[in-house]
Amino acid sequence: MMIEASGKAASAVATAMTGSPLALALLIVNVGFLGFAAYVLGEVSANAAERNKSQVELIGKLVSDIRDCRQGPPR
Repeated sequence: MMIEASGKAASAVATAMTGSPLALALLIVNVGFLGFAAYVLGEVSANAAERNKSQVELIGKLVSDIRDCRQGPPR
């Protein structure tokens, strides 16, 4: 239902802008830019999540190493 409404709205916008091709081109460029920005933000988010996971693992390893150092050599 929502997809049909979106398709009808896009069709209505395209029909309304046939008299002004510059406005239609600007609309297409803006939609493309929004799609590109969403893709870039998704990649940045994925990289940040991976970096955070790596940092948590490193901190855990450092904590266990420090704990082993403070306990002294095994007897």
